[in-house]
Amino acid sequence: MLVHSIRFLLLITATLLPPALLAQGQDAVILVNGDRLTGTITRLEEGKLALDSELLGAVRVSWSKVQSVESDSSFSVLMEDGARHDGTLSREGDEVSIVSDSGDEVAVASPSIMRIVPGTSGGGASRLLAALDGAMDIGYSLARGNQNQMQSSLGARAEAAVGGYTFSGRLNSLFARQDGARSQSRHALNARVEHIVNARLFSYGLAGLERNERRRLDLRTRLGGGLGWRLRMSRTTEVALLGGLAFLHENSRQAANRVTGEGFVGIEWDTALAGGIELSTQFTLHPDARDAGNIRAELDSTLRVPITGRFTYSLSLFDRFHTRPVEGVERNDYGLVSGVGVSF
Repeated sequence: MLVHSIRFLLLITATLLPPALLAQGQDAVILVNGDRLTGTITRLEEGKLALDSELLGAVRVSWSKVQSVESDSSFSVLMEDGARHDGTLSREGDEVSIVSDSGDEVAVASPSIMRIVPGTSGGGASRLLAALDGAMDIGYSLARGNQNQMQSSLGARAEAAVGGYTFSGRLNSLFARQDGARSQSRHALNARVEHIVNARLFSYGLAGLERNERRRLDLRTRLGGGLGWRLRMSRTTEVALLGGLAFLHENSRQAANRVTGEGFVGIEWDTALAGGIELSTQFTLHPDARDAGNIRAELDSTLRVPITGRFTYSLSLFDRFHTRPVEGVERNDYGLVSGVGVSF
């Protein structure tokens, strides 16, 4: 549902864009062996150029195997040194030329490019949709005997980088029921938009909704923003520090509604391992702005292993710690969830 919602929002956005943005041509990628691929370039990251071809579907080729690129569309190019260049691009050998809307041209070394994403002009509605990157996972377990138990999980994430902005969303739902016991379900929906200042620095705004019956939490609403700094950015690993402030509203079953502000500081680590295996980890601390001794900590880590084609197996660890939980709730709440899904 999250993926369809994001696609719908991007479609609505595309209809409001000027005609120049909706114009789109075919991109051409010529490989070092002479093969020519045509389609829509959607991104370059982790050393792989992604192309959406009408004939071949989604294609990913090593950037080092690309001899030249021909495209009339606009892109944002992020460099190793933090510089960012916007405009149309062409590649010949190890040199990439980028021409801005004003006609200024800059030449950069191909190996020093960290990421290429669609720009904000000349991209086309289909290019915006093709820029989506993400995955969806489903898990289920059932036990029958002295106590009947059922647990199912749904996880989804989606991200689209367009020009100097990155839009992302995450949905995590765990449904757990056992005869003679209260429900243990937990659900969280989070969205974030980043403004890319350069390859290292970015600002962001975030919004989140969470319901956790294990924590006696009916609804937590968060709205805030902050700054992030990428400590490491390579073709396989990205590590970022984040800090900021958020407005917080909580409805709890065993305590009065709480309205406050909270600071947060955290680290995000994403890395691509051998064999297409991906590991993603986020850890954040949330001190209450009005009560220094009231601190929440959140940890989420997911290991994703490719099975075949777009199908993957995932193993996710979550941990929630609160120094002052409501009465009857443990300070620590953690779990391990596995599932099978599909990437897109």
